[in-house]
Amino acid sequence: MSQTLSLQRSHEELKRQGYATWIVEKPWNPYTKRREDLFNLFDLIGIRGDLQGVIGIQACGEDMAYHIYKILDGYTDNQGRFIPPNPYLRVWLQSQNRAFIWAWRMRGKHGKRKLWQLLEVEFLLDNGQIVHRLTKAKND
Repeated sequence: MSQTLSLQRSHEELKRQGYATWIVEKPWNPYTKRREDLFNLFDLIGIRGDLQGVIGIQACGEDMAYHIYKILDGYTDNQGRFIPPNPYLRVWLQSQNRAFIWAWRMRGKHGKRKLWQLLEVEFLLDNGQIVHRLTKAKND
């Protein structure tokens, strides 16, 4: 699934849940040869009057594990430079905000109609350490 489709699906899902949303991913930058996310972490943010803080969403397709790895362990970019783990996630969570990766996949039994499935991983602080957990999987 392309980045654009997962972002659109995530945007619609947040609106369906009652959030006021904003896409914070900048479009493709031909000079840096990449898209830029808010805090190198979020494609989309949302707020609701009945909930404390801001929700941040990294939208992706099948490559959820790679996104978790990049955020928590760092990665090597296209130019061979090591990019360290995301330094902003801890501050985001300490500020009573919530952080998720939403992965969109087509799933269904063989021979049956395939449906979009949302896998949601939440990042949390647990005794000062950033951890992640699968919070839900649901079909559209």
